[in-house]
Amino acid sequence: MQKVYTIDLSMLVELDKEEIYDLLKEKLHLPDYCGTNLDALYDALTEMGECDINIIDCRKDDNEGSRDDSSKSPDSSNTGSKYSYIDKIKKVFEDASELNPDINLHIITGKYLSRYISLYDYEYQKGRHYLNASRRSPERLVCTKSSEEFKNMIPDAVSCLVIIDNGLYDEPRLLLSREYRYPTGQFLLSVPAGLIDADDAKSYDSNSSSCKCNDEKDVDTFSNMTPAMRAAVREIKEETGIELTDKDIIKTVNPLVFSTPGMTDESNALVSVIIRSDIEGQLSQDGAEGSELFDGFELLTKEKAREILKNGVDDNGIFYSVYTCIALMYYVSDLWME
Repeated sequence: MQKVYTIDLSMLVELDKEEIYDLLKEKLHLPDYCGTNLDALYDALTEMGECDINIIDCRKDDNEGSRDDSSKSPDSSNTGSKYSYIDKIKKVFEDASELNPDINLHIITGKYLSRYISLYDYEYQKGRHYLNASRRSPERLVCTKSSEEFKNMIPDAVSCLVIIDNGLYDEPRLLLSREYRYPTGQFLLSVPAGLIDADDAKSYDSNSSSCKCNDEKDVDTFSNMTPAMRAAVREIKEETGIELTDKDIIKTVNPLVFSTPGMTDESNALVSVIIRSDIEGQLSQDGAEGSELFDGFELLTKEKAREILKNGVDDNGIFYSVYTCIALMYYVSDLWME
């Protein structure tokens, strides 16, 4: 199994010399006898076996003022050089990877960082770059994960495939909304969806793929739900007004899918929600938050869903997202009944 190591240079900024090398030894699984200097680090790296090393460099510009501080630059003989001590450490990784063909070095820098979306420059080979738009902070980037971490990661968001099957209508209906999507400049036919937050990611039974809702309204009481299921409960309440009860069924359709992996590592879980409780009078979009903007619901029959799938556009001639397409196919194929 390929070994993957990730070093976040921003973690080194406030450390002294010994702390820096203690952290590097821990992260790279270097022997304790490895020295605490650049030469020793270089020697250790050139002797490493086959591995991937990710260097994340998203240090803020306000650290520039400390780069010539001798207390942060143990190799003071080179004070005034173009590299700060952390820059020198980064250069050691680059030099060692050129000598040691077993090291696959990846340099990841932040071009633009914000709370909801960031742009990273991923140098996957020396001089070869790939841009990645991401929902994730530097230390959580998908491209830095080992295969095992990749298989067990929590997605960024959840998309909900909501089907009302409670006798309220003459047949089960697929619940969609019209939500304004700023990058498209249009109201798109959409599924209830939203980001998975820290509260959603609390401990859960990873073997659970289907469950009934607890009648309590506090999401924290849903102990057997995955983070995506927890987020689904919250987002459905916010975007549709529906409060799920123990009559309703939540099921994981897909734990994590990528929508556009050629541009972004953003991922969604697909969660099926079968509404069996009485929701008459509950449908509302008053729970919209922040930039969210809605313009009504669509309660689709199977015939109408097939029509929209066949045409590739909604009744207004507007294209829709891949997650809406999945919801339509899931509904008309009757997979939700299984």
